[in-house]
Amino acid sequence: MTIQPPSPKPNSPTVPLTQEARAAYEKLYDECELAIQGTIDPNILQVLNDAEAPIVDILDKDDVCRLEADTVLFQELRVQINDANETLKDLKSQIAAIASHIATAGEILAAIDKVLTIVP
Repeated sequence: MTIQPPSPKPNSPTVPLTQEARAAYEKLYDECELAIQGTIDPNILQVLNDAEAPIVDILDKDDVCRLEADTVLFQELRVQINDANETLKDLKSQIAAIASHIATAGEILAAIDKVLTIVP
């Protein structure tokens, strides 16, 4: 029997967070920070600090998700660039071979012209 991972809830957030969701968490964090800086009431400070901790954790974990996703994309891009560069090197060799044939053809045409000029 295969155990299936739990399916996401219908309204599960996108991970990493969308720009809109991340901005909302950052705004909430900023508002909590302003409130913390603006009060000396220990009860309010406790409530705000307790509320702020999971927000910081979410933003930190979102940063990690973005970094890991970027790392995977970077590695995939590096492979793609290396493959493309190999193809470009092959193309360069082919073009160089064609160009050398064109140069040779030009030299032959010049020699033919010289012969036809000297011996019409």
